[in-house]
Amino acid sequence: MQIDIAHRMTLALVLGAFGSCTPTAPALRDATLTGAWGGPHVRLQLSPTGGAIEYDCAHGSLTAPPRTDADGRFAVPGWHVREHGGPFRQGEPVDSVPASYRGSVADDRMTLRVVAGADTLGPFTLQRGAAAQLYKCL
Repeated sequence: MQIDIAHRMTLALVLGAFGSCTPTAPALRDATLTGAWGGPHVRLQLSPTGGAIEYDCAHGSLTAPPRTDADGRFAVPGWHVREHGGPFRQGEPVDSVPASYRGSVADDRMTLRVVAGADTLGPFTLQRGAAAQLYKCL
């Protein structure tokens, strides 16, 4: 009977110790960042699986949902596609390069930079639910 009591006391101590712990770096869940974000020269639509972004003369995709660290920062891989004025010609190759979408979130504001090849775009300032102000290239 004493072994059973000892096991119960040990289990209670272990569960009590884990129950009182709080994570030191809580990550935001994907759902907190999903939805439309907009700002000058940029529109971002985030989903639980990634996102789509549009700029004045480019567009791209995030291949994973942003997950913030304890400081609200994130980095997500994706693709950046350069556009140009006028129509796309049949058979024209798409000017697509791997990209890294890096930023931070505080409340309903996001600051975003895009590293695409040797280029860095931004910083862009986005607001959750705000309309984008895009000026498409002609």
